[in-house]
Amino acid sequence: MKIASSAMLASLLVTGCAATTPPDILPTFNPADPVMGIRDAHYRPVIADYHHREPVDPQNWRRLNEERAPANPGAGS
Repeated sequence: MKIASSAMLASLLVTGCAATTPPDILPTFNPADPVMGIRDAHYRPVIADYHHREPVDPQNWRRLNEERAPANPGAGS
């Protein structure tokens, strides 16, 4: 176990002293650079599709199901 941990520590030390640096993946971002531009932000309301609903009394659930069923009665699964 000591040999494995010392080998791992030695490999980490060697890679930490490498002469080359990793490549830049992201471009450098400078907020003062006019070339970067400003992202267009549109306003989108959070509750755009909100419909107010009032509570109602319980109704006959069988009748409600039959009203919303397909036109062909008895063709269920």
